[in-house]
Amino acid sequence: MKGNDPDPPKPAEDQSAGRPARAMSRQMAVHYASCAMVATSPRDVSLFFGRYVPGTDDKGEQKLVELYETQVYMTVDQAEDLARILTQTVSMFKSGKKSAT
Repeated sequence: MKGNDPDPPKPAEDQSAGRPARAMSRQMAVHYASCAMVATSPRDVSLFFGRYVPGTDDKGEQKLVELYETQVYMTVDQAEDLARILTQTVSMFKSGKKSAT
């Protein structure tokens, strides 16, 4: 059943900085995305993830089409946190440093 893990994993013991412990669901889906799109509402931000697939336009010509298959939505505060940590992670990656977040 989606959203209910019948045998949830035990969270890590370290709860530093007052953050909740982290645990990964055994039912986690993994998706590859080669394209992304952002949409907003007055209260949240939606991220759409997809991939490029072969398609044809209205003239019958072959072209790549963005096919969006996964949506993740979050509050504006969560989106701000995500943007910050993604920026930090990409900067560390490009500088050759690795970090466990």
